[in-house]
Amino acid sequence: MAGTTNNQKLIDWVAEWEEILQPDAVEWCDGSEEEYNRLCQLLVDAGSFRKLNDEARPNSYFALSDPADVARVEDRTFIASELEIDAGPTNHWRNPAELKEEMLALYRGAMKGRTMYVVPF
Repeated sequence: MAGTTNNQKLIDWVAEWEEILQPDAVEWCDGSEEEYNRLCQLLVDAGSFRKLNDEARPNSYFALSDPADVARVEDRTFIASELEIDAGPTNHWRNPAELKEEMLALYRGAMKGRTMYVVPF
């Protein structure tokens, strides 16, 4: 439930992505201190965060990214634009409609077994 907003357009958009991604749960973040503490503890318990000394570094955590989590793989990075020339000479171009269809197929069920966090900013 969207407890942090009454924007129906946003609520509908999140519901659309929930249907596509199929997470086990959806959590709408509210930015509260309680939420911050709970999420940090969740990450500590999972081994993703390590709490630093509170006297030296209050409210600070140490986190490392997974080396297998590659941010960008060049041969699988595309520019999707109406005109191929807009992608530039050193980029891989894809038709936006075709790429969107392909990506939606990859997204289906991608969050099964996980929680989807909706973070307003």
